Amino acid sequence: MKTSIIITSYNYGLYIERCIRSCFEQKYIEPRSLEVIIVDDHSQDNTLEVIGKFKSFPNFRVIENHQNVGVAEAANIGIRNSMGRYFVRVDADDYISGKMIFFMESYLEYNKDAFGVACDYLMVNENETVTERRSAERAPISCGIMYRRDLFVQAGLYNPDFRHREEEELRLRLGDYYTLHYLRMPLYRYRMHKLNKTKHPDYELFHHKLNAIYNENSTSAR
Repeated sequence: MKTSIIITSYNYGLYIERCIRSCFEQKYIEPRSLEVIIVDDHSQDNTLEVIGKFKSFPNFRVIENHQNVGVAEAANIGIRNSMGRYFVRVDADDYISGKMIFFMESYLEYNKDAFGVACDYLMVNENETVTERRSAERAPISCGIMYRRDLFVQAGLYNPDFRHREEEELRLRLGDYYTLHYLRMPLYRYRMHKLNKTKHPDYELFHHKLNAIYNENSTSAR
């Protein structure tokens, strides 16, 4: 298995079918080299019913959490259960270009020093109309980043205490070890809607946690 796509979902039944289909519509790769893993974080909507449409698809697995553990630990569960040499996360309300896996795999094959590679992304609205292109380097997000699975596991995975902004905590924690490269191609689609977790009231709480970690690291480095 070459690449694992890990989809974490909580109450995104409205969007997850579009997400899954985009993962299975990848071009220029051997289909058997790709697996799609969904970690459902105890959804209370029709998510599992929608997911059931894809049960017959090859290399497709669903992991159901019996309690809500948060996106960081849900992602960790997917990573631990993945079999790919690489993995990439896709949020259940987003979707990806049909060429994303090919280009990101190719990049890591030719850039052995990269811990992972992030691609640029397009902001889209509820109707999938593109509203903006963003740079993954200047405006980073947690998804659309392909990692070398073995190195990521060695690094300790995501911090499960961070139910939001887990990617930023990872970067602060790993420092120079985190050699992330950037692919300046808009291969990820980030959907803005009223349920986005970045609008959650806890989001600012984790911002303060990150500041505390940054200040602690800065002090210890002096």
